[in-house]
Amino acid sequence: MSQEPQKGLRAAIGHLDRYWFGKGSPTAMGVIRILVGGLAFANFLMLLTDFDAWFTERGYVPQALAVRKMPLMPSTISVFGHDFSVLNPVPRISLLDGVTDTRITALVFGITILAAFFTMLGLWTRISTILLAIGIVSIHHRNGFIIHGGDGVLRVMSIYLAMAPCGLACSLDRVIGLWKGKIKGPPLNVSLWPQRLMAYNVALVYFTTFWHKMGGSLWRNGTATWYPARLHEFDRFPVPPFLNDVPMIYLTTYGTLAVELALGTLVFYRPLRKWVLLCGLLMHGFIEYSMNIPLFSFLMCSTYIAFYEGEEVNRWAKRLGERLRRYRCKVFSPARTPLRPGPAAALESLDPFGLVEYSMGKTDGWEAKDHDDKPISAVRASWTRSLGAWPLAWIPGLWARVLNKATSSAENAKDARRKPEVAAS
Repeated sequence: MSQEPQKGLRAAIGHLDRYWFGKGSPTAMGVIRILVGGLAFANFLMLLTDFDAWFTERGYVPQALAVRKMPLMPSTISVFGHDFSVLNPVPRISLLDGVTDTRITALVFGITILAAFFTMLGLWTRISTILLAIGIVSIHHRNGFIIHGGDGVLRVMSIYLAMAPCGLACSLDRVIGLWKGKIKGPPLNVSLWPQRLMAYNVALVYFTTFWHKMGGSLWRNGTATWYPARLHEFDRFPVPPFLNDVPMIYLTTYGTLAVELALGTLVFYRPLRKWVLLCGLLMHGFIEYSMNIPLFSFLMCSTYIAFYEGEEVNRWAKRLGERLRRYRCKVFSPARTPLRPGPAAALESLDPFGLVEYSMGKTDGWEAKDHDDKPISAVRASWTRSLGAWPLAWIPGLWARVLNKATSSAENAKDARRKPEVAAS
């Protein structure tokens, strides 16, 4: 073999190795964690309303029926619609295997809901994501009759998040670490292989969907999308009649196939990535509008961030901050009480768009001015412009307390409380 092909092969292998196992910003994984955790939280709250009907022995799916639907030790696997026998079946993990006690099932359900909430916030992220993954797998195997494709994506993404360093960015763990001075500067670069697995799996979902549809005559003859409109149990919002007539039926059928094929292949080609994902958003937007499939489209679209690098997400946030510059404000702490370095870094991390500038003022209270130097409420201005504060600042009085704790006066007060203890010792 000549030198040129060898060099080309080594370069290709090196590029592939850097793509899968190279290091980069964990910001994209942090955003995915927020979206997946939030959707999991919403999903289980929705299921909670019919908990007795779907997850107890008194309901429609007792334990014996659940095991028949989804055996914990499958003897076959399905590949492109063909079943293959498995010589050494791998048991599925389920905390609810054989459980008929409603109290235990409710406990697992409650822990999973809390884990989803903490995953969304990025609090105790490692243990939260692990508990969420185990909980989702257990609950889905407890009742496989009510899960759809979006639930499958949720289950797989939760497992990937449990393996990913997704708490290093966009998380309360990072905010607390910055506040206490345990971490400094921007998030460290990490191995990106969990994010690559997420992106590859999403592409595989779309490609296999396209592959299976091509095996059906209705998709090949261009009439497949006419039939879902006849399933009135899925009706949501009214759809104009012309969308269910020729030639729109041909356009939506073949358009769906083209978008799914592109999402499984062309999405990895960076010049086309934005347009492919935009088509995916439009497709799922129409599905969400017209059909009542709870959270399906939201779950699918939440994974699209996996196709972007963390650095790209950071640059996008800065560009958006520039477009929103008319909402920028200056917040002034009380005189002689500047923000401490740790809390200042934590507050900055909660403001990804850079809309709030903190500095020390000249009066005895907190003050703020908007982009036009008009006086505004310091507490309201700072938390409404700090995207990362939104999940917590709605609690009355919490954000004002955070701002007061961030100043040097809070540290001085803590030192003053310590002095009698020192003297007594």
